[in-house]
Amino acid sequence: MPRAVEVDETRRHIRRTFHLWKLDPSEFEILWQEELEPGHRGLRLPGAIVRYLRNGVWQTVASYRFSTRAENLRQCYLLLDRLRIAEQHGVQYASLTSSKDLTVSDTEQAKKEELLDAYDILGVSPDDPIELVRDVFRRKSQYYHPDHPGGSEERFKRLKAAYDRICESRGVRA
Repeated sequence: MPRAVEVDETRRHIRRTFHLWKLDPSEFEILWQEELEPGHRGLRLPGAIVRYLRNGVWQTVASYRFSTRAENLRQCYLLLDRLRIAEQHGVQYASLTSSKDLTVSDTEQAKKEELLDAYDILGVSPDDPIELVRDVFRRKSQYYHPDHPGGSEERFKRLKAAYDRICESRGVRA
């Protein structure tokens, strides 16, 4: 039986893949979402979504098929890595569609995952200095600000909440 891959390890692999694609941390994010399982009323499957900006277009890879958050995020990573390898061999693609995935945890694990989710929303690593976190937040908040053309109040609020959570965990003022 293959060993389970930790969510943190998969996050590192995704960041590395985007680094190889020469994407700035402000140009990608990992999101968590639940989706109703087809044919089962009320049963929700947690999902992993990876959004990234390539050639001026936001693309999305999502997975809801598996029973854990880690497995679903791993599937997103595996697809992204294969796309990267395919591009090295001249294969091109026009767009992507999504798959399926999920998650559960206790309170301490939930708090840790909430903080890691905040890092994913901003597109930074827990190891990054606070100056980089602030810079990425400023750039993304300008892009998503409701007063900016194409801005989104919902995404701006989520971005601000993630930034506040990171600042709180590091003991610095937002």
